[in-house]
Amino acid sequence: MAARKTATLELKVGITIGVALLLLAITIVTVEKIHFGQAGYPIDVSFQFVDAIKPQADVVIGGGVKIGHVAEIQVEGDRVHLKVMLDNKVKVPKNAKFQILSKGLMGDKYLNVVAQQDTGEYLQENEHVEGIESTNMDKAFQRLGQVADSLKLVLGDPDMQTSLGDMMKNFGSLSEGLDRLVKKNEQHINQSFINVAASTAAINRFSQDIASVTAELEKLFSDTNRENITKILDNLQSTSASLDQHIKKLEKTDGPLGTLINDEQMAKDLKKLVKELKENPWKLLWKQ
Repeated sequence: MAARKTATLELKVGITIGVALLLLAITIVTVEKIHFGQAGYPIDVSFQFVDAIKPQADVVIGGGVKIGHVAEIQVEGDRVHLKVMLDNKVKVPKNAKFQILSKGLMGDKYLNVVAQQDTGEYLQENEHVEGIESTNMDKAFQRLGQVADSLKLVLGDPDMQTSLGDMMKNFGSLSEGLDRLVKKNEQHINQSFINVAASTAAINRFSQDIASVTAELEKLFSDTNRENITKILDNLQSTSASLDQHIKKLEKTDGPLGTLINDEQMAKDLKKLVKELKENPWKLLWKQ
């Protein structure tokens, strides 16, 4: 009876240990993402900055479909190499781009594959690929942290604090002075804006007038009118020359008209007569 109880106890203990080991194995596979006996082919993807990605990280294509995992991470010179295992059933084009991304703002890192146009050439086993360095939130937060540390160091300096305090006081005084100046000259400032608006309107009207005059001048000096203007100028020149010739002939002639033009005394008498008639027009009708 005692032996049977001992055997039963040992069986229970064995079952308990077996269940515990099974649960431990499931936990390891689930949490650590260890891939047992998964068929695939390895490739090498290198980066300068891997953004704290870890082994067993997912490899996905198009941002969502899992096609493999990161099996190992090695450092070679100034490059970090990710040994990636891809599923045998997946063919990745040779021109595909590899980039490290995050699941959410601060989530786990994964290797994203962006497939390009299918050229019929695919990555083969142990082939090397250069990854795309990506700007990420961790880098941005690191830079912000460095800036914050620098500002903290600067602002913690007593002399700098005094200088900043004086600067703020000066800004306050300047702001108050500008406020008083604006209030005191508010009417003049408003009038200045009105004058500027009026000047702008006048300039616009002047520009429109200039444009109108220019258009009229363009019409005046068009090809058609240019010929007419040329003819008018030629006619004026010809008429002027003809008048000049006639005047010269009159000056040289001995007739009454020539005598009238060349006789200075006659010219004076005519002027005197015209003046007297203007002053006493009745003499044309009445003779003393």
